[in-house]
Amino acid sequence: MEIFEYNNFDSPLKVGDDNPHKQKCVFCQNELEVFSINDYWDVDLKQIYNFHQLGKSWCYEEGMDEDMWELDLSRYSCEVYFHHCTKCGWWRIIKDVTVSAKVLQLWQFFYGTVGLLKKLDLHNIDIPINEISKYLLAKYEARFSLHPKLFEDVTGQVFKNLGYDTIVTGYSNDGGIDLILEKEGNQIGVQVKRYKSKIKVDQIRELTGALFLSGIPKGIFITTSDFQSGANKLIQKSANRGLSIELINSERFYDILKLTTESKIDKENIRNKLELVLKNKLHSYNWENPMNSL
Repeated sequence: MEIFEYNNFDSPLKVGDDNPHKQKCVFCQNELEVFSINDYWDVDLKQIYNFHQLGKSWCYEEGMDEDMWELDLSRYSCEVYFHHCTKCGWWRIIKDVTVSAKVLQLWQFFYGTVGLLKKLDLHNIDIPINEISKYLLAKYEARFSLHPKLFEDVTGQVFKNLGYDTIVTGYSNDGGIDLILEKEGNQIGVQVKRYKSKIKVDQIRELTGALFLSGIPKGIFITTSDFQSGANKLIQKSANRGLSIELINSERFYDILKLTTESKIDKENIRNKLELVLKNKLHSYNWENPMNSL
């Protein structure tokens, strides 16, 4: 199940999508995949006319001839596009309506509907990890409410997608190591902290001790916040002694999560998935564009 379900949708403005030209996801800022779909929605010409008339003063301010402003509602065309985020899975439908003016001008109006984020129980450890990963991409501030085990599992999935064999040892008596990564015979011990406050130097020192006792020559410390001053100095000392520690703060972890998370759709069957949406009207973006004169 996706975190943006096709039976959960509303006006674009409800999620802050106020620009139909913007080709990036409003949740994770990923570039949107765009393809055309069939047009199933009637044009509300009266609504278009009334909205257009609200900006009539702009016509005079710009010195535009009134006939270039006045719409000829008998001449219009429509195109409909489906936009999909290949990372968190957010989607939207945009209907682009082009209406001719009485002379020498075209006007563009936009309608649409968008997917709404599903509410998840962030303490339910049985939720699929891929779903949690997408949810964090869309609503990263929710990381502080996430069950610690789920965050460890998400981290394990991230490294698995990077090509590592991953063993999640955390949420038990793990001796300070939550994950063990292995690739080409080399092991890495990972400590994961779902904290709001900055990680102290002593906490990193505890990881170095756990790595030493486990005979693992390299470690990674991942946090949902950041590290206190002195952390880089400590890992430099540790590296000089042959024990390499990499620090990954909240911002960097989000970038890695985005890199390793993928959301796919079946374009051929999107018509069936959108069946409920197609029965409902599209919402106005409250946006119009004057296009080049004919």
